[in-house]
Amino acid sequence: MAKDKPSGIPAKYRSVVLFLRDAGIALALVVCILVAMYAYTGLWPPLVVIESDSMMQNDDNTSEIGVIDTGDLVLVKKIDAVSDVKTYMEGYESGHKTYGDFGDVIVYKKGGTDTYTPVIHRAMLYLEANTDGISYRCEALQDTPEKWIASPDTDTWYRLTGSLTILDVGYMELNVAIDVNSIIQTFTRQGHAVQSGFITKGDHNSQIDQIGGIGFRPVELGWIVGKARGEIPWFGLLKLWFTDSLGSPAPANSVRNLWVALALIVISPVLVDIGLTFREKRNISRKRKAPVVVTQATSPAEETGKKAEAEDLQPRPEEPAEKH
Repeated sequence: MAKDKPSGIPAKYRSVVLFLRDAGIALALVVCILVAMYAYTGLWPPLVVIESDSMMQNDDNTSEIGVIDTGDLVLVKKIDAVSDVKTYMEGYESGHKTYGDFGDVIVYKKGGTDTYTPVIHRAMLYLEANTDGISYRCEALQDTPEKWIASPDTDTWYRLTGSLTILDVGYMELNVAIDVNSIIQTFTRQGHAVQSGFITKGDHNSQIDQIGGIGFRPVELGWIVGKARGEIPWFGLLKLWFTDSLGSPAPANSVRNLWVALALIVISPVLVDIGLTFREKRNISRKRKAPVVVTQATSPAEETGKKAEAEDLQPRPEEPAEKH
C-alpha cells in the first residue's frame, strides 16, 4: 500500500495536484499583468495588434525591436487632452522620440466611428482652427522655420491657408505635403465649421492620412483611443493567423523569433523540472551513503551500576595515622 507524502496528498493524486497548482500560479500571474496594464493605460483592452506594415521603418519587410512592425502587440495609454500628445514637429524641437522617430504615435478611429479598424500612426502636427473660419495655425512651426515651407509665401505659422510641406521626414527623408486648403474646403462643402485636429502619417507611408475619403479631416481629440507606449514583439501574429486578418506579409524574422520564443516558453519549465528532480535524487543518494551511528540503549539499573563502579575506581584520600 502506497504511503501518503508528508503533505498529506496521496501519491496517485500528487501529479494532478502539482499540475493544478502550477496552472493556478500561471493564471494568477497573467491576471496580475493584465490588471497592471489596465491600471497604467486606463483602457481595456490595453493592447492592440498591428495588422499591416504602415509603421515599419525599412523597405525589406524586416522587423526591428523598438519599431512598430506587423504582428507586434502595442500598449495603448489613454489621453485626456491635446497636450498629452507630442507631435512630430514638437518632438523635432524638443528631442522627444518614440518608436524610432520624433513625436508620439496615436491610435484613432477614422471619422470617430467604430465601423473601421482603428489606425495607429504618428501624429505629425496639430492644426488649430483660427476664429476667422478659413485658416489654421500651428504653434509647433514657430521655432522650426528650417523644417517646413508654406505656399503661398504669405502664409505663416499662425495663418495657414494653402499648402504646407514638412521637410526630411522619417527614415526615407521625405518631403511630406499637407494640403491645408483642401482640408478647409472639405469642411465648407459639408457645411461644417473648420475643426482643429492632428495630421497623421504612417512611418512606412509616403503620404499623410488626410488625403481623401473618410480620413481627409484632421483627427479630432474625441476620435483618439490613446497613444502608443511599449510593445510586445511578434506575439500578435498568433491572433492575425487565427483570424486571417494579416494586412501585409509577416516579416520572416518575426515569424522565426516567435517560434523560438514559444519553444523557450515550453522548454524552460521542463528544464527547471528536470533540474529539480536531479537535485532531489542527488540529495536522496547522499543520505543513503551517509554513515549511520547506532547508540546502544541501557536500562536505569545498568546506568546505576556503571555509576557505582566508576565511583569505586576513583582514588580515595589517605586516612590520617592514629595517634598514641
